[in-house]
Amino acid sequence: MLFLQKEIATVTHFNLQTSGNTLILILAAVLAIALSYFVYRKTIPPVSSPWRFLLTTLRALSVILIVFLLFEPILSVTRKHSRSPIVAVLIDNSASMGLKDEKVDRPVALINALSAPQFTEPSNDYTLRFFTFSSALTDELDAAPDSLALTGDGTDIQNALEGLKQQLAEDYFAAAVLITDGADNLGENPARYASGYGVPIYAIGIGDPSEQKDILITNYVTNEVAYAGTEVPVDVYIKSSGFAGQRIAVNLLHGNKTLNSQFVTLTGSGMEQKVRLTFTPEQQGLIKYELQIPQLEDELTQVNNTKTFYTKVLKSKLKVMMIAGAPGPDFSFMKRVLASDKNFDITVFVERKNGAFYQAATLPTLTDLEQIDCFILLGYPTRTSNKAAIGKLRSVFAKGKPVLFVPGKNPDFDKLWALKDSLPFDRKPARTAEKYVYPKILPQGAQHPLMRSSEDDLENAGLWHELPPIFVNVRALKLRQGAMSLASVDIARSQTARSPALPLLVAYNSGNRKSVTVMAYGLWRWDLLMWGVSKTNRVYDGFVRNTVRWLTTQEDSKLVRVTAHKEIYRSGEQVNFTAQVYFEDYRPVDGAEVVVQLTGGKDVQELTLRNLGDGRYEGSFRVLNGGDYQFTGTAHLQGRVLGRDSGRFSVEAFNLEYQNTRMNEDLLKRIAAESGGAFYTPNDLLNLENELHFQPKYLTSTNEWEIWNRWPVLLTCILLLSAEWFIRKRKGML
Repeated sequence: MLFLQKEIATVTHFNLQTSGNTLILILAAVLAIALSYFVYRKTIPPVSSPWRFLLTTLRALSVILIVFLLFEPILSVTRKHSRSPIVAVLIDNSASMGLKDEKVDRPVALINALSAPQFTEPSNDYTLRFFTFSSALTDELDAAPDSLALTGDGTDIQNALEGLKQQLAEDYFAAAVLITDGADNLGENPARYASGYGVPIYAIGIGDPSEQKDILITNYVTNEVAYAGTEVPVDVYIKSSGFAGQRIAVNLLHGNKTLNSQFVTLTGSGMEQKVRLTFTPEQQGLIKYELQIPQLEDELTQVNNTKTFYTKVLKSKLKVMMIAGAPGPDFSFMKRVLASDKNFDITVFVERKNGAFYQAATLPTLTDLEQIDCFILLGYPTRTSNKAAIGKLRSVFAKGKPVLFVPGKNPDFDKLWALKDSLPFDRKPARTAEKYVYPKILPQGAQHPLMRSSEDDLENAGLWHELPPIFVNVRALKLRQGAMSLASVDIARSQTARSPALPLLVAYNSGNRKSVTVMAYGLWRWDLLMWGVSKTNRVYDGFVRNTVRWLTTQEDSKLVRVTAHKEIYRSGEQVNFTAQVYFEDYRPVDGAEVVVQLTGGKDVQELTLRNLGDGRYEGSFRVLNGGDYQFTGTAHLQGRVLGRDSGRFSVEAFNLEYQNTRMNEDLLKRIAAESGGAFYTPNDLLNLENELHFQPKYLTSTNEWEIWNRWPVLLTCILLLSAEWFIRKRKGML
């Protein structure tokens, strides 16, 4: 619906400008009249005076108009008008607005506030515009509503204020009235945003600002990934108000089965209490669990007494075999990281100088090697390595066993090349002088699971940038199809002038082969030296663990791959998608249109991913409703479907609106104060009318027309001359 501001007054000014002297133009016009009079003073044959007057007029007008056009006239029309100010009313339509406090029935208080004369019979000095919001700003309303659904899954005040400002950007936006309980649970801090808003915000608080009589599960901490047969802890945080001394059970359920239960005595102080529960998953897959506390009499709401979460359960333990060419710091540090993970079952073989191993004369049989889930070759094979052992590994790798290659300082590339089918290079590497280099995470590596030390992109890039230098002693390498360089040598910071930059970390995934290759050594420095500068080994530890998990995760070789960054999200968390699109020969496709369709919630949603280059695309949804979701991504190029991919993820069933149930008076007062407005309750709305007085805003608009360049003027000249010629012909004049 189109809303118009009340127009108070309009004044229009006209101004005619010419390129020449105005006096000369006037003299030319007088001469044109005089010349026309002289021409038609006497005619052959003679005609009556009215005809001579008409002909004189036509000739004079046409000549004057032609002379006038030669001076290139421009007509300016200036309009100055004022409009009444707009006061936008933002109404919170989220679920928390439907609560009934001990003292305030929020739906009733909201309707009473909207029924006040300030909203039903507004002053003629301004125009009211009504909007509703929850997680986002919704469509404009015709008038103050007499009822609202109050079912929004989240509240984002900052987003609503920002959207409002954008909608009214072309209007005289004078003030905003914010009607809400202040239960802001999404987005940025609205008080900080309000400080630069530009117009005053008058906040009307709905609800009781005191703590309500309620118990709720505020949060939990557990493993998103667990292993079958391994005990998993769950720390549950309970907050209570009004039930001091009461003893309740905190239960962990899977389906109808109670897995664990602990009792806690409530403090009733509004402070969080932690309860630790445990469970031992038995089956693999994405498993749903539920936390539950009892429903007590006189609670404000019972919606927040349960909370669901999902855990991805993997097979009991991953069997990892680490084969090292010799003892050394890289071997010691990597072994320690792997051994510290209780979900890895580590077997180690360290080679002697004669080609045998400290643990055994040779590697286990092929049958035993086939039971291993992941291999790590660290500085192996060497010059003295046994060819029979290398042959066993080649046979196992040919069956699709994943492997991490770290050739180390003294590799034998001739023997390593026997395993070339699992390596990411199209020709054998060659050694060169040792260089001291810093790693640089590449754009395609920033989102790869191996490189994610933090879910925040900026923090993750910063963590990799902080790492100390390591060593390389190989020449430039050319990658084969299916290989992706995740990090390279940072030429600007390293002691090298090589261009292009040498790949340091390469992931290879083609058909049934999956490998990661690290073309550097001295990785132990990413662990030990970080402690020396008051940091941690977070990046090194995460890289080793993430590499083993990525290698052991089954993937296929689709031409279109669309994935969500995680399989389990919390309510309100942003769901990020990435896509990779390839031609049939695995060349990356740029310029494709990749559309992700999301189903499983209230509505079907669609998202077009943005192109990052090199066949990579990304985008994000925000999902508030708990449950299981399915997505399908389709890639199009020039009207042709390149391929599709699908997947699923889960969102915990927890409504953010019931986490903080009291009216947030402090936040609303800060929003009002920072913007230059004021805070009110429904009981003192009469004072609001005194604040809504604004000076009219005058707007000036000017339009210019080049008269000399307009075809209607030329047409007028032609018509005047044609009329004169026609009359002269009819009268038989010379």
